[in-house]
Parts: sequence; C-alpha cells; structure tokens
Amino acid sequence: VPSKSKKTRRPAWKPGTAKQLKMASSGHHRIGGHGMRQSPSLKDVDPSRTADTHDLLFKLMCDYRPDDKATIQKDIVMHVEYTLARTRLNFTNRHAYQATAYSLRDRLVERFNDTHAYFADTQARMCYYISLEFLVGRSLKNAVCNLGLESVYTEALSELGYNLEALYDEEKDAALGNGGLGRLAACFMDSLAKENLPAWGYGLRDTYGMFEQKIPKG
Repeated sequence: VPSKSKKTRRPAWKPGTAKQLKMASSGHHRIGGHGMRQSPSLKDVDPSRTADTHDLLFKLMCDYRPDDKATIQKDIVMHVEYTLARTRLNFTNRHAYQATAYSLRDRLVERFNDTHAYFADTQARMCYYISLEFLVGRSLKNAVCNLGLESVYTEALSELGYNLEALYDEEKDAALGNGGLGRLAACFMDSLAKENLPAWGYGLRDTYGMFEQKIPKG
C-alpha cells in the first residue's frame, strides 16, 4: 500500500550502482586512497561557524593519507612517540603492533567518515543488523588486506626492523561472541561491506565481559 505521508522517503540503495562509492556523482572524490577529499555538504556543517572557519577546518585535512612506504613508516613512528609515548628509537613488537594498527585506523577513519558523508548526501536507506554477538576475528590483518596495503606495510616494517606476520600474532581475538551466531553475524557484515551496502551492526557491550557465572557452594 503506497504511503500517504508527504515526507520524502530515502531512496533504496542499488548494489549495481556501488561504483558511486568510488567516484561519487554527488561531488565526492574516490572514497579513500590518494587525492583530495571532498568537503561535506553544507547540511553537515555547524551553523554557528562562519564559512571561513569551515573552509579552514576542511583545508587542514583535505588530503587522504598517502599509502607510500615512506609515509607509512613516518606514521608508524609518529604513533610510537605521540600516541604511545614511547621512544621511537627503542620499541617492542607490542608497541610496533599498536602503532601499525593506529596508522591503519587513520586511513580507515578517512574512508569511514567520507563514505557516511556520501550516504547522508544521497539520503541512502540504511540497513541495521542486530546481533547479540559478533565474532569478527583479528582486525589488523583483515584491515591491511582489505585496504590492499599488505605488501607496502610488510616492506615498511621490515626496514624498521619488524615483521608484519609477527605483529599479527600480537593481537588477541576480540571476545565478542562464543558460537555460530557471532560468526554468522560477522559474515553478514563482511558481505554487506563487500557489496557496498550502507549498513550498521548493533550488538551488546557488557561491562564485565559477555556474562558472569557463579556456582554457589559448588
């Protein structure tokens, strides 16, 4: 039954037009990678700010983080010193893993923000997947492979004296589930991302782990 509401409904997202994510017709440049980022639409701008302030805030970070070896090395070392507060001349495998993860997170955040700015501009309908568990596995290898940066990160870390494969082992598996339900939910989210569908996954974040079990007088 057609809706009688006069409100403008968000258009259904068409997977066949997913290439728009990479070269968005609304004016956004390629979502992630090299080149200049596109300023978000005015509807996302704080109305209390002047146009000059808005332009300045955009220009301060208008370019994507480059994915070349030298920049990646600099980013890793920067996070060792400024994020982890360690000396860049002497840091462990654990610190190298953390700094590497932060450098990848920087690149993911750029893509995350620009992708959702594009969804907002196009008013795409969102899919919300709710699950009590999400067994997503380890994130470092997943992220570096999905970004297509494993080879350059391997070389960059090797020159710094670290082995990327060894850093993978520094990460603990995220304890966000304990069965097939959580793995299935993670697979659904992977599929949604692969198909460039606008979606969010919602779960539970317990303060003291998944649950607390007691056996009185046991």
